[in-house]
Order: sequence, then structure tokens, then C-alpha cells
Amino acid sequence: MRRIHIVILIIYIISFSYITPALAGDARISDINVVLNKDSIIASARLVNGFDKKIEDEINSGIEKDIIYEIVLKKKRSGWYDEDVLSKEVKYTVKYDLLKKQYSVKMQGNVNKEKIVQNYGEIKTIVSMIENIILAQSKVLESDEEYYVSIKAEMKDARLSFFLDYFLFFIPFSDIDTSWANSAAFKLEKKP
Repeated sequence: MRRIHIVILIIYIISFSYITPALAGDARISDINVVLNKDSIIASARLVNGFDKKIEDEINSGIEKDIIYEIVLKKKRSGWYDEDVLSKEVKYTVKYDLLKKQYSVKMQGNVNKEKIVQNYGEIKTIVSMIENIILAQSKVLESDEEYYVSIKAEMKDARLSFFLDYFLFFIPFSDIDTSWANSAAFKLEKKP
């Protein structure tokens, strides 16, 4: 009976040690910019205060991190929840090679690409911005309806150990989990 209490206490301590870093940060999304051109809807945004000393130390020790931006195009509706029209995910994977002393950043989103850089400052600059992400063709918008874009970011270890991933699936293991940030409302004007 006493062992069960000890096991429950250990699980409780482990769960709260992983939850508090996600709640403690003041990371946020800012500078959301949405551009409507004749063919497509393009969004850009910036992650502010997303990297602290703990995250830098983890990356520099070789722990692979995923930074995931979730982007949702929403249609405003009065008297009800706003409708999700479409969503898109942009994912950066950051890894430091201890032998070569260089960072690699893989981006998955509009295009899949990889970049090798030498210093941590460049990594922060690259993964703290999403630029010119094509959400959809403009034809998905109905004329004279109001729309906006919501964006949030999450950072977590790319791979968790089997024990943590399998047995503690109900606990979020995020280093950063921002709240949703919304763009200004916009409309597709009727063509005369």
C-alpha cells in the first residue's frame, strides 16, 4: 500500500515539473500580418520571448526541439462561435550537432527546406518568424464576409522517452505554449 502512495507521489511530482515551464513563460505571438492578393491569402507573424536560458541550454546540449505554429483562418459569425475555414501547420525542427558545432533547422510548411547555421542567434531569428505562409487561394473566401487569422505556437522536445510518451500521454510536455493571437479582420471585396 505504501508503495502505491510513493509511485503516485513520483508521478505527481514529475507531471508538475513538466507543466510549470509551459505556464511560466510569457511567450506570445505578435505582428500578425495578413495579405490578400488576387490569388492567395498570405500570413506572417512573429514569436516574442520564445527562448529562455533553459531552452538554449537544452538545444546546445543536443536535444532536438520542435517549434510548431498552428494557423487557422476563421470566418466571423454573430451570435455563435466563429467558423474555422481552414488550418495550416508550420513546423521547425532545431538540432545542434555537437561534433560539427553547427545548428540545423528543418522547416515543414509551404515548402520543406533545411538550413545549416553556425550560431544560436541565427536559429532564434529563423524559428521566431513565419513569413509569407500561403494559407489558401482567395476563392475560399466569400465576398463581404469578415475573416481573421488566429495563430499560436508550441515548442516541445522532438522525441520523448518511451516511458514519458506512452504512460504519461495525458500530460503536456511543452516548453512553450502561447495563447491564440488574432489578426485584424479583413474582407474580400465584391468585384464590380
